[in-house]
Amino acid sequence: MAVALPILHSVQACLSAYGLYLSYISITDLQRYEEKSEEAAKYSTTAEHQLHKTRTTQASGALTITTSLVTSLTLAYLSTSTPTLLKFALNPALAAGALFARAHISNFWRGKAKVPFVGGFNEAISRTGELQTLLAWLAGSWAVTGAVWGWSLS
Repeated sequence: MAVALPILHSVQACLSAYGLYLSYISITDLQRYEEKSEEAAKYSTTAEHQLHKTRTTQASGALTITTSLVTSLTLAYLSTSTPTLLKFALNPALAAGALFARAHISNFWRGKAKVPFVGGFNEAISRTGELQTLLAWLAGSWAVTGAVWGWSLS
């Protein structure tokens, strides 16, 4: 188990790095429409709500993936002095966090239709869908590493 966990955590770090890449592209695509969205939000509470939800869902994905990246790298390479119980507890916590972020993002973006002639927005919708899939993979990977930790403790 001493060899398997660092490898699994390294895979999680790679998944997380790719997730940050997807998140970055999605956020920058959406920022192209930020000024117009802010202008619309001045006159419409619906537009204001949509802008707020767009920002919070993108932020929750980015923060969850950043946390996953930092934790996986720490557990893979720097965790010699970290208490075993903490190492074990981090796995289900991060799995739950990834599932929560995925649900939060999905609840908002699920109904978003692609708009003709607005390529950047449509790309952001596509990238956000990929991000949701990646969050599911991350949740599964944290469940697996948690199971491996549990098995190694018994």
